Amino acid sequence: MMTMLLFKRTSSFANYAQRRAFQRTTATRSISTTITAASTCRSTAGPIDTETSDIKETTANTIDLFRPFFPIYYNDVYEVPLPPNHRFPMEKYRKVRERVQHAIQTQMSKHEKVQCDFTVSPLVTVEDLITTHCPNYVQRYLDGNQTKEEVRNVGFPWSTKSVDRSLSSTGGTVAAATSLCQVRREQNSFLLNSRNEDLHLNHENGDGNEMDECEFGQLFSAHLAGGTHHAFRDRGEGFCVFSDIAVAANVILRDYPDVVKNILIIDLDVHQGNGNAVLFQGREEVITFSMHCNANYFSDKQDSDLDIELPPGTTDETYMSTLHHWLNRVRKGDAGKVDFIFFQAGVDILEDDRLGRMSISSKGIARRNEMVFELAKDVKVPMCITMGGGYPKKDWEPILKAHAHVYIQAFEYMANH
Repeated sequence: MMTMLLFKRTSSFANYAQRRAFQRTTATRSISTTITAASTCRSTAGPIDTETSDIKETTANTIDLFRPFFPIYYNDVYEVPLPPNHRFPMEKYRKVRERVQHAIQTQMSKHEKVQCDFTVSPLVTVEDLITTHCPNYVQRYLDGNQTKEEVRNVGFPWSTKSVDRSLSSTGGTVAAATSLCQVRREQNSFLLNSRNEDLHLNHENGDGNEMDECEFGQLFSAHLAGGTHHAFRDRGEGFCVFSDIAVAANVILRDYPDVVKNILIIDLDVHQGNGNAVLFQGREEVITFSMHCNANYFSDKQDSDLDIELPPGTTDETYMSTLHHWLNRVRKGDAGKVDFIFFQAGVDILEDDRLGRMSISSKGIARRNEMVFELAKDVKVPMCITMGGGYPKKDWEPILKAHAHVYIQAFEYMANH
């Protein structure tokens, strides 16, 4: 059932109830979630075969402002061939998307409460990229005009397919974030109009009471890619060309100033979000929170607004108590000013990860996810979830399951809260 509006009981309660019921039914409005600017970027990956991918594409959704909204973007159509024995698990993105899609589509028949669809990630525009990255760096990357050292630091051989993948990895997160901001803008507009109507009605009735609160649906979005937190303004490293979260943060600050003024980035990858730490140094409107392993730096350590270091071999109990403590500190302090959260949900903290050096169980990761979901719900702000690290050993199952469960768990959380 849809959540009803809350308002004070007044002498004109019947009139309020009738008018609210009418407003409630008219609050479902058509909201375009297409990032039209992305269409100006030309893809070199060829046409997408939507028949074989079995994906339902949605360019404009009819959104009910009072039901949870969970758009999911994916970019595995831009898979890049890599040399034999390359360390990067390119295939995991398609495998994770298939699991998430199957699980959510199966559950949607039982949980009609959540509005959810799957959309191919658009290619980010150059205009959006240079909100964050050096124009010269962007252009040299697009043209394939990089030094051998730059290519080696990123870890991917350059190709036009690699360019499309990098652009979609960033574009999907931008689209996921802006889709939530558009809905939040609509929610705010509806609430403002409702309050204005209340004031007018109360004035006519000689009644000074107003509606207390409007219970809108929770807003989460997801990108089954991204989380590329090692990219800096003019260089990349660690399989990261551009910082998707940083670009998305700067885009929504630019395009939705009425909706977003302060952002919290929660980075729970096993590696520090070093690129984002530098990109937002001196920026009070963006808080960077990184909890990571203190023995897993592959380049210089940087200073986030909040860096929490844990030793190799950390197990569930220590990890959960530490995260609980610091999220509570955030909840009581900075979270009160936050309008939007990005969650970099790396699963390379898993005990089965090849590179992570920590010992968190799958149940521990599920509890971690829930803590972050609870924070977003408690402070009532939209949250965009991205992928992060996850490097399989010979058996891919634990990593694929952990990645997929982040998104399935988010859907279930929205359906049940």
